[in-house]
Amino acid sequence: MARLQTRTRRAPLSLQRPTAVTTTANLVILGGYLLSGVVSARALGPAGRGQLTVVMLWSGLIHVVGTYGLQSSCSYHLARWPDRRTALVTWLGRIAIRQVLTMTAVSAAFLYWLRVRLHLTPVLTIESTTWPAAMTLVAYGASCAQGMADFRRFNLIRVISGATPAVLMIVGAVSLRLTPADAVAAYLVPAWCGAVIACAWLRQAAKAPWEDPLTRRERRAMLSYGRRSLASHSGLTLNNSSDQLTLALLVPASAVGLYTVSSTASSPLPFLIASFGMVGLPTVAALAGPAKAGATSRVLKRAACLLALAAPLLAALLPWCIPLLYGRRYSAAVVPAELLLLGRIFAAMTRVTDDLLRAHGLPGFGSIAQGAGAIVTITGTLLLARAAHPLAAVSAVSSLGFALTFFLALTRLWAATRRLVPGHAVRGGPVGRDTEGRAQDSV
Repeated sequence: MARLQTRTRRAPLSLQRPTAVTTTANLVILGGYLLSGVVSARALGPAGRGQLTVVMLWSGLIHVVGTYGLQSSCSYHLARWPDRRTALVTWLGRIAIRQVLTMTAVSAAFLYWLRVRLHLTPVLTIESTTWPAAMTLVAYGASCAQGMADFRRFNLIRVISGATPAVLMIVGAVSLRLTPADAVAAYLVPAWCGAVIACAWLRQAAKAPWEDPLTRRERRAMLSYGRRSLASHSGLTLNNSSDQLTLALLVPASAVGLYTVSSTASSPLPFLIASFGMVGLPTVAALAGPAKAGATSRVLKRAACLLALAAPLLAALLPWCIPLLYGRRYSAAVVPAELLLLGRIFAAMTRVTDDLLRAHGLPGFGSIAQGAGAIVTITGTLLLARAAHPLAAVSAVSSLGFALTFFLALTRLWAATRRLVPGHAVRGGPVGRDTEGRAQDSV
């Protein structure tokens, strides 16, 4: 009880300090992401940028499915079980090795199929085979640091793999003629550098004072949370990229390249407020009762206020920023970018809401919300890809999918926090318990 009271008193500070640092790191990553997108779009052209996008999206999807949602389970349980951290990291290391080997094999087979279909070069295909493995190791290192509230390491690992590619891509564009294979190498080298740092730190964490291995019940709790997170993460990835994945099968690579620029130009908003969810997850997960509900409300309000300030400014800048930065051949991407910006507002708030749902022990519901949004987007893309203005039509449908996802997730989070306030307990029986006896929902 004393420990819980201490956590409750420290909750506001534990949200404010790391949030500022993580927001700064996110802005650095965002700057690198946008800069690398501009350089690759100008150097590769719409067709080359389209090839790069397809490879990145499918590699990311293999990574998300292959991790089985354990990165989220790791963050949550490291925050909930501070006395079992060494055993948890040791168990996670064994799982990560198997996942990396499996993902590499699956990626090799799938990219060979993409090479035949999209006429990718052999070098591009071979390079991309190891991309999911690198992303997985980086994700586990960052997730463990997040769960331990070590946001210095958390941000360091993310900045190395997220911001450095822009530097390498600029060097490549200046010194030689940039190709899709060169662009993939610019992403891949920093990713593996971040993976090596993450592995070294996790190995050091596993050598802490010895603990009994995870019990069967603890492993079952980890895997159960992971399964529900897998559905949520897969739905999130599919909802965020289903329009581009579907378009890649229906329109030329040049059209995919134009749409990718629209998506990239409207993407700063989720990056800008993602830190609220990243810091809020371990902080809110460690609380209980009304303190947990209060911390959840504070995170959402702060994220919404920052979003309300940033969205109108970005909307005003897009019409002249896209031709200026990407070149006049991408002027057709302005209208889709403005339409996608509306959806990015909902996507940004959904990202924070999903993190808070995980903090409440509800990782599975995100899959329902994200799946509903993805179904709307995929259906609309299939119907409108051959319209007179397909990119604008698909952008509008994608924004509708993001809006549906947000309202579903927000409704579930409201129900979860309402039950924590005295006088609003859910009728019909006691709430389930996790392995420490804490209240936890089943969805």
